Amino acid sequence: MTFRGYSVRRVAAAMRGMVLCAVLALVCAVAPGVASDDAAGPATDSAAGPATDPVTGLATDADATPVLRIGFSTSSPPYVDMVNKAGLEPVLVAAALAKSGYRIVPVFLPHARALELARKGTLDGCGPVGRHTDVAELAVGDMYLRYSNVVVSLEAAGLDICSLADLRDLRGLAVTAFHNARVFMGPEFAAMADANPHYEEQVDQRAQVEAFFYRRDRVIVVDERIFAFHRARLAARGVAVPVRIHRIFPPQDRFFAFRDPAVRDAFNTGLRTLRESGEYSRI
Repeated sequence: MTFRGYSVRRVAAAMRGMVLCAVLALVCAVAPGVASDDAAGPATDSAAGPATDPVTGLATDADATPVLRIGFSTSSPPYVDMVNKAGLEPVLVAAALAKSGYRIVPVFLPHARALELARKGTLDGCGPVGRHTDVAELAVGDMYLRYSNVVVSLEAAGLDICSLADLRDLRGLAVTAFHNARVFMGPEFAAMADANPHYEEQVDQRAQVEAFFYRRDRVIVVDERIFAFHRARLAARGVAVPVRIHRIFPPQDRFFAFRDPAVRDAFNTGLRTLRESGEYSRI
């Protein structure tokens, strides 16, 4: 081996060592940053926008205002307007609970489903419920409104309905009531419904009233305010037929039920304040 060859090999070895040291230094410089990111957990996007309510899909506030998910019936104007998330009941409940600093997110569901979700804790409360509704595990608030359920028939049918017995025997005419009427109207009404092969219930009360006017083969059990609302809407479209209103039921109190008794108490306090101030009557 010549001295010259030995020197070349020494220089090459030295260069390889320098490159290896540089690579190791680079790895050491980057590694702490990687470990730090892992320890910090998943990255978050500060511009991702507001959180979304898991039940309604609506954005929720990030402030400290307590938010309650309250179940309301599907559209039954003037009480509930599902399309515009408005109506007498959402406005009234929101106003009462706002007195104690709560904000509500309305969730629109059939009565039975709303009660189920309230018991499970998915909803913080729901309504309306009646005196005959099973509200086990829930705290029921004070009466907030009286419904006036009536039977409506066509004038041309010439019916005289004075009792539940008359409602059971209608010469083959269908009796269409609102959803869960068996529960709301009490055991005597439920017995009539069970004995009537032409009895049915309907969730959508707009469709209930429209079928009454268009098909003309039924009588309906409906709250008088709800009937008046839809009757006026149909009259504006040229649908106007003389009817008879049979007031055979007493007025029925309606309530809201809540998961937390403290929320129930806040609702009762707010409702009392609304009545004393005159705001309840304005609503």
